[in-house]
Amino acid sequence: MLRNATLIAFLLFALPALAATIYVPGDYAQIHDAVQAASSGDVVLVDAGTYNDCTHETEGPESTPACVIMKTGVTLRGAGPDATIIDAQGIGRGIFIEAVSNCSVENLQVRGAYAAIYGAGILIREVGNDVVISDVKITENLDGGLICYDNASPFLLRLHCYNNEAKQGGGISVEEFSSPVIESCIVENNEAPSGAGIFIRNQSDATILYCTITGNVINAAYGNGGGICVTGSSPTISGCEINGNTTLGYGGGVSYLNNSGGSLSNSRINDNIASGDNSLGGGISVNGSTPLIEYCLIARNSLTGVYGDGGGVDCTASPSATFDHCTIIENSTVGSAGGMFFQYGADPVIQYSMILNSTAGEALYCSFGGSPTVSCSNIYGNAGGDAICGIDSGNNISADPLFCGDPEMYVPGSESPAADLCGDFCGYIGAGCGETGVDAPASFQLLGNYPNPFNPSTTIAFMLDEPASAELIIRDVQGRAVKHITLGDLPAGRHESAWNGRDNNDRPAASGVYFYELHAMGMKQSRRMILIK
Repeated sequence: MLRNATLIAFLLFALPALAATIYVPGDYAQIHDAVQAASSGDVVLVDAGTYNDCTHETEGPESTPACVIMKTGVTLRGAGPDATIIDAQGIGRGIFIEAVSNCSVENLQVRGAYAAIYGAGILIREVGNDVVISDVKITENLDGGLICYDNASPFLLRLHCYNNEAKQGGGISVEEFSSPVIESCIVENNEAPSGAGIFIRNQSDATILYCTITGNVINAAYGNGGGICVTGSSPTISGCEINGNTTLGYGGGVSYLNNSGGSLSNSRINDNIASGDNSLGGGISVNGSTPLIEYCLIARNSLTGVYGDGGGVDCTASPSATFDHCTIIENSTVGSAGGMFFQYGADPVIQYSMILNSTAGEALYCSFGGSPTVSCSNIYGNAGGDAICGIDSGNNISADPLFCGDPEMYVPGSESPAADLCGDFCGYIGAGCGETGVDAPASFQLLGNYPNPFNPSTTIAFMLDEPASAELIIRDVQGRAVKHITLGDLPAGRHESAWNGRDNNDRPAASGVYFYELHAMGMKQSRRMILIK
C-alpha cells in the first residue's frame, strides 16, 4: 500500500501539468492578469468586449505601460478581430512582447496605442519565429501599428494594419537586425514621414509574401516609400500588390536607399503617385542600392509635382538594381522619363523587360552620367520616344506587344514579338490568353524563394492550378544539375519546398548564383537565387 502511494506521488510530481484554458472575464477580469497567471502551454481565451487596462509598466518603474505583456509559451486568443478589442486609449502600448518564445496572439484587435518612443499597437523585441501574431486587426494607433525592433523575427500572418500613424512605418516598422516573415497581410491607409505602409531599416531582412499594401500616404516633405521604404536592408518581397500609395519624396510604391538589396518579385506596383516638387520614381525609386526586381508589373504610376522624374522607375547613383522580366507600362511624369529615369552614375541592368506606352515622357532618360545596360527588351509606344540611352547591349526591339485578355493584366498574345525574345518571353508574364481572360502558359507558377540571398537554406514557393506530379531541379550557372528534389503527386494549391544548400551527394554547394526549375505537367518555369557564405 505504501509502495503504491509512493508511486502515485512520484507520477504526480514527475508528469508535466496539462495545459489549461484561462477565461477572460470568467477567471480574470483583465487580459494581462490572465496572461501573467498562465503557465507555458496555457491558452488565455478572451470573450468579446473592449479591454482598457493599459497600466502595466513594460521596462521598470515609470516606463511606458502596456495593456498586455506576453509570457513564454502562452497563447492569447480573442473571439474575433471585431469582437475582442484591446484599446490603449492613448496611454501606452497595446501588447508588449519581449525576449519570449513559443507564444502567440490570435483573433483580436489592438487600437488606440500611443507613447513618445515605440508606442505601437504591438511592440516586439528580441524574439524568434516561434512567436506568431495572426488574424489581428491593428488600427488607429498613433506611433505605428506594429514594430519589430532589435532582433525581432516573429511570424506575422493575416494581419490587417490600417488607419495608423507613426514617425516612421505607419502600418509596420521593421528595425535593427529584425527579420520577420510577413505573410498574407493587408496594410492600408496608414500615414508616416517615411515608409507609410511598411518601413524596413538597418540590416533588417524581412520576408514579405502575398501582402496587399495600398492607400498609404507619406505626410512629410521629402519622405520616401509610400508603400514600402527600405533603407540599409535586404528584404525578400514576393507576390504582393503595392497599389495606390502616395509619397512627397522618392518612390510612390517602393523606395530603396542606402545600399539596400534583396529582391522584389512576382508583384504588381500600380497606380502609385509621387507628388512632391522634386519627387523621383512614381512606382519605384532605387538610390544607391542593388535589389533584384523581377517578374513585376509596374503600371500607371505617376509623378505630378514640379521637376519630378521617372514616372515608372527612378535609378539614382551606383550601385544599381537589376530589372529582369518586368513590364513597365502607361506611367507618366511632368518631368523626364515616363518609363525609367537614370542619373548620377546609376548603371542598372534591364533585360527581358518591356517599357511601353508612357502617357507622358520618354521610355528611358539618362542624366548626369546615368547609363543603363539594356538587352532583350521591347521599348514601344512611349509618348516622349522609344530611344535607348546608356548601353544598348543588343536584341532589343520596338514593336506592338499585341496584348490580349484583361486590359489591366497586359498579357502578350501568342503571336506577340515578346513571346520569344532571346529564347525567353519578355515582360512579367508569358504570352497567351483564353476566351475569358488570362491563361498562363502553364497551369502553375513559381512564386519565388525566401530568403534570397540565403545561407544555408531557402524555401521555394509555388502554386499549382490543378493536381500534378512535380519536381524541382537546382542548377548552377553552367546549367549543371546540382540537386533533384522529387515532390511527387501534389494537390492543387500553394506548396513550399526547402533546399538546404547541398548537392545530390549531400555536399555543401559553393557560394554563387543558382537557378531553380519547377517541372510539372510537361512544362517548366525557372527563377534565380543566390547562395552566400
